[in-house]
Amino acid sequence: MTRDRIITAVALLICVACVISLVGVTINHTNTLNQKDSEIMALTLTLEDKNSQISELKAKVASDNDTINSLNAQVANLQNQASNFTSQITTLQNQVDDLTAIMNMSKSSELKTLIFHICEKGAGYEWGHLPDVNYTYNQILSLNNGAYDVLLLPEYKGNENWTETLAWLKANFQNIPIELSVFEGGTNNYPNMKLTVDQILEAVTTLNIRELRIGEIVSWHMAHFLAFPTDYITSLLNFARSHGLRVQWSEWQVNYGVFQRIQGYIAGFEDIVTVTFQTNSKEVEPWDGFLLVGGMFQHWGGSIQSWYWQERGYGSEFDMPTSLLVQHALAARKLGAEILQFEPYWYLFDNGEPKENLQLLMTVLTSV
Repeated sequence: MTRDRIITAVALLICVACVISLVGVTINHTNTLNQKDSEIMALTLTLEDKNSQISELKAKVASDNDTINSLNAQVANLQNQASNFTSQITTLQNQVDDLTAIMNMSKSSELKTLIFHICEKGAGYEWGHLPDVNYTYNQILSLNNGAYDVLLLPEYKGNENWTETLAWLKANFQNIPIELSVFEGGTNNYPNMKLTVDQILEAVTTLNIRELRIGEIVSWHMAHFLAFPTDYITSLLNFARSHGLRVQWSEWQVNYGVFQRIQGYIAGFEDIVTVTFQTNSKEVEPWDGFLLVGGMFQHWGGSIQSWYWQERGYGSEFDMPTSLLVQHALAARKLGAEILQFEPYWYLFDNGEPKENLQLLMTVLTSV
C-alpha cells in the first residue's frame, strides 16, 4: 500500500467518522428541536387555557357588575318606594288627625238626606249593572232604618242618550224618589248631558223627582274655555222653584273663584239650592272643601266619592279604604252638611247587591 493510498484511506475513514458524528448530532439536534416544539406546543395550550380562563373571569366580573348594578337599582327603587310610602303614611296620619279634630267639634249635624248614585253601564262591563232597582232601593232602606230621606241618582250608559235614559227611568223608577241629573260635562267640547226645561218637564210629569242635580258646570266650562250659560241656569232654577223641586249644585274645583261664581248665579234662589263640595278634588282635602262651602251657602252638602283615592294617586276608586270614606262622610255631617251624596255606584254595590262598604257606612251614619 502506497503512502497516497494510506492517506486516502485515512481521509475516507475520517470523513465517514465525521458523517457518522454529524448524523448523530443532527439526530440529537432534531430530537432536541422536537422536544422544544412539544414544550412550545404545551406552553401554547397552557397559554390558551389561561387566556380562556381570563376571558371567563372577565365575563364573570362583567356579569357580577351587571348584577351589582341591577341590585343597586333595585335598592334605589325600594328606597324610593319606602320614601313614597312614608310620605303617604304621613299624609294619611295628618288627615286622621284633622278628622279627629273635626269629630271632637261640638257643632251638631243638620243631615237630612242621603243620595246614592246607581247605574246601568250596559254590555261590556262586569260591574255597574242594576238588575232590580226596587230590590237595591229596599236594601238601602233596610240599612237606613228610617234615619234619613233616601234618594237615588240614576245613570244609564253615561246618560249620553236622553231618549234611552228616559225610557229606562220610566221602566224602572216609577215609585222610587230620585234626583235627576240635568247637566254633566265630558271630555269633548259639548256636555254629555244638558237637559232642556221641556225635557225635564217630561220626566217630572212621569217620575217621582225630588231634586235636580247640576254637576261640575262651572269647572267644565272653565276647562273648555267656554262662556258660562247663565240664562240656561236661570231657566233651570225658575223651573225648579215653580215645580217645588230642590237643586243640588255640585263642584270639585275651589280655585279661580268657582264657588264664589255660584253665589252670583244662584242669587235669589238660595232657599232651594244646596251647594255640595265633591271630594274627588285634588286641590284641597275634603274637610277644607266642606268648611269652604259651609261658610258660603245657606244650604250645603258633601259629595263623598271614592274617586278621591284615584285622584290622589293611591290606587283605583275600588281600593279606597271604607274607613276613610266613612270619615269623610262623618266630617261633612259634623260640620253641618244637609245632604250627603255617594258615588260611584260600583264602590258600594256589586251589580245591585250592597257591599260591606255600604253596610259599614250605613251602620256608622245611623248610629251617630
